[in-house]
Amino acid sequence: MRILPFIALACCLVIPRLLLLAEEEIKYSSPDGRFALRITESKDNEDHPTVELIEKGSGKALLTLHNRSDTESFDASQTILVWSPDSRRVAYGFRANPRGARIEELDALICFWNGVGFDKVSLPENLPQPEIKFPKGKDANLKPYGGGITPVRWLKSGDLEMSNEDMMLSRDDGKSYTGVLKFTIGFDAQRRPSVKKVGKTRTEVSN
Repeated sequence: MRILPFIALACCLVIPRLLLLAEEEIKYSSPDGRFALRITESKDNEDHPTVELIEKGSGKALLTLHNRSDTESFDASQTILVWSPDSRRVAYGFRANPRGARIEELDALICFWNGVGFDKVSLPENLPQPEIKFPKGKDANLKPYGGGITPVRWLKSGDLEMSNEDMMLSRDDGKSYTGVLKFTIGFDAQRRPSVKKVGKTRTEVSN
């Protein structure tokens, strides 16, 4: 019985330290209130949080979207989750910093409920790209500094509306040009995605 005080002392020392090393946030509840996104950030490695789709009632992890061991780092505060009205489909968007890249990129993936958990569905390759409209003579000396794809909303048809952004800095006039292009992704009976409708690029200019 003498060992019990030592166990209790060890727990008192270790558990508070574990709590200090990890911080948990739950957000983006599904429309039916059953699911949510859980972000667990480690104080000693904040650039590599664990991001999971969970069952809110039990806290059970249903699908890991990002793991602490992933080579890519990203800002967990920039994550977004867009649920379909029936809570059976969800689009996950995040701002990644690929290894070796000089700029951050927006990226996304789709998840479908399979009855017991969620399955990841990758987006099609070669998604529509914005075509920025530059003033005459201002499109030669450009510097890219960000952009990427973001989920916007699920449509009644079951398609997913997305946005693709491309940001450029013109060294000629010192202004930033952002091209924004919206398009929709459809899914067949096997949940294979394809591009359906593509809008027109909207160019935004800022100093």
